[in-house]
Amino acid sequence: MVDRKTAEITFDSHVFTRQLERNFDLDFVEETVRSGVIDEEKSAPPTKFCITKYHGKERQTYCVIVIYHNQFIEVKTVWLSKGR
Repeated sequence: MVDRKTAEITFDSHVFTRQLERNFDLDFVEETVRSGVIDEEKSAPPTKFCITKYHGKERQTYCVIVIYHNQFIEVKTVWLSKGR
């Protein structure tokens, strides 16, 4: 499996269309992928994972759905929720 701390992160075109609706920051998405917690209930190993991270200053939790490929990680969609 690819190391998410050093792997290249790519974005599906769906992410950019949802960015305007959901008003999220791509830097926080990348930080969530690199250092967030994998939610086992919402994941479908070995390739599809849900990674979550709470960003305290913004008071938002980012939920990022990713697909692990051999050389990179692809972000499929992003959800925001207020608070933890």
